Amino acid sequence: MASPSLLVLSTILVLHSILSMASASLSCVLQCESEVNMRLYLHQIAAGPGINQVAIVTSSKPSEFGLTAVTDWTVIDGPNPATATIVARTKGMQVQADVAGPGWFNYFSMVFEKNSRYNGSSFEAMGIHFQTGQGQMAIMGGTGEFAMARGIIKYNALANPPTFQTIKELNIHAFYVKPSDTTSAGATIQ
Repeated sequence: MASPSLLVLSTILVLHSILSMASASLSCVLQCESEVNMRLYLHQIAAGPGINQVAIVTSSKPSEFGLTAVTDWTVIDGPNPATATIVARTKGMQVQADVAGPGWFNYFSMVFEKNSRYNGSSFEAMGIHFQTGQGQMAIMGGTGEFAMARGIIKYNALANPPTFQTIKELNIHAFYVKPSDTTSAGATIQ
């Protein structure tokens, strides 16, 4: 009868052999991930020229609980909208979801523009968003360069924005899987 340590060693060798024969896309977990850190700025305009959000459900409740808006906020590469370049847009919705208010629940796709390195790629994010102060939102997915992203967006509202505007510094930290350039031979989709 084999000793317990010999059985464990044999089992490990067999499992290693099986895993080494698996597809390369299945054999790596963390080593296939890339990491990105970005500092960008979210520019929200609630009223006036250049408005980039519209209320679609109004509310008569205290703190406007239930108010819902569609958003297309710009994401720029610097804190001054007059001199910064738009690199992405956050297309989504926000709901005033705090009875004591204001506390906005946001969900959006941050879609990178053609003039950015990540053209057409996106982060899928959601979380509670406050008009002032600091907070965090979760990155729960992505597309393009940021396929299967996971991470966090920490934000800090900048002081003294123009009237009816909010500018937030976004510190984005995410892990993602770089897309493969290979295709399956003979695969047909009908």
